[in-house]
Amino acid sequence: MKLFFSKKPELLILSQISSNEISMLIIVLEVGTVIIFSLIVAQVLGKRGIPQVLGLIFGGIALQFLNQFTGFPTSPTPELHYLVTTGALGFIGYSIGAHLDLKRLKEESWGLILLLLGEAIGSFVIVTFLVGVLFQDWILALLLGSIAMATAPASTGEVIREFRAKGPLSQTILFIIAFDDILAILFFSITLSFSESLFTGISLSLFDILVPIILEFGGSILLGSILAVVIVPFRIDDMPAVKSAEIVFPIILICISLAGLLELSVILSCITFGLVLSNLVHCENKVCIKGVDRLSTPIIALFFILVGFEMELAELFSNLLMLILLYFGARAIGKSIGSYSTARIANMPKNVVNYIPFSLLTQAGVAVGLAALAYSHLLNLNIPAATNTAIILLDVITVSVLLAEIVGPLLLKFALRKAGEISTDLPLYEIEENSCS
Repeated sequence: MKLFFSKKPELLILSQISSNEISMLIIVLEVGTVIIFSLIVAQVLGKRGIPQVLGLIFGGIALQFLNQFTGFPTSPTPELHYLVTTGALGFIGYSIGAHLDLKRLKEESWGLILLLLGEAIGSFVIVTFLVGVLFQDWILALLLGSIAMATAPASTGEVIREFRAKGPLSQTILFIIAFDDILAILFFSITLSFSESLFTGISLSLFDILVPIILEFGGSILLGSILAVVIVPFRIDDMPAVKSAEIVFPIILICISLAGLLELSVILSCITFGLVLSNLVHCENKVCIKGVDRLSTPIIALFFILVGFEMELAELFSNLLMLILLYFGARAIGKSIGSYSTARIANMPKNVVNYIPFSLLTQAGVAVGLAALAYSHLLNLNIPAATNTAIILLDVITVSVLLAEIVGPLLLKFALRKAGEISTDLPLYEIEENSCS
């Protein structure tokens, strides 16, 4: 937009602007309006006990109906969709990595590793087998199975924090949610590459599939680590929350951009960045992470809004209900059997063995993000079968996430109470934000 002064300085004359500039300004207007509207919806529903992610998706659904009658807001361009998806994945990944403690990991026994593998692979096997056999779509089954491995670290950790839960079960849960998302990303990357090769008809050997994934994972870890080391001299430990977040936030944007340009994993690069940074500066996320979370809220909110806006509701309730229920139930069975059996084999405490099956059912941002990533990749193939799979995958994961975010935290609270790790039912509302030790 070009501005200039007339002969009378007090008059500001607006020159003509091009149609492209008008389109861009309208997009900015729509984005701002959509975010504000959906945040209001999420806040209203939140007062009734509905998780924020669910409220944002409901806001997107409401906007979808508004679009049908008024044309506002318009459907997002592919470029905007890509930016929002990759941006949200990056910030979600950073949050996951920032909550991991390498010192604690070194102290954990082999039993926790076994439990991690049991609950993650258990969900993968059960979901893949049942979906593949009952629906005869093994590509969809593999993609759903790999996404089923992920557990929501944010909502699970929040329940533990909210009720000040302490004990063997709580510590086991925190370890599991920290690492099964990484396993899910690894399995998902393999299955997505395999699925693309099947759709395109290009025959790939296991070597052809694994080598690019290994290079991608190695490059992503290297990129995140380098950026974390670069930021250490700024000594964000000693900074106020706002100042430290002002430095970390643009570094995350750089990490997202470089990962995309180098064709690396955005989410793994940002997980590594958060992991290395939080362990190098010894900051337990009570200062910097909260500031970054606040700055990234509009991006993540817009991501979940787009998920609701793009849901195929007619298809969902006519043909996909059985598949959604099957995925949700199969994932719960796989997580429960895998965690219970491996906890018993590892001779873990009785409370862990008995109640871990109820504790790992939440699923949120990473699952939806992986589904959205598969949606983008499969759509770009311009193959009808791949497009159909992409739509089904995103719808199934979105609705099952809604179910998981309602049922999961309730079952987790039940498990923690039965294990005797909740001293009171009164939630913790006051959070120390100034401690970084």
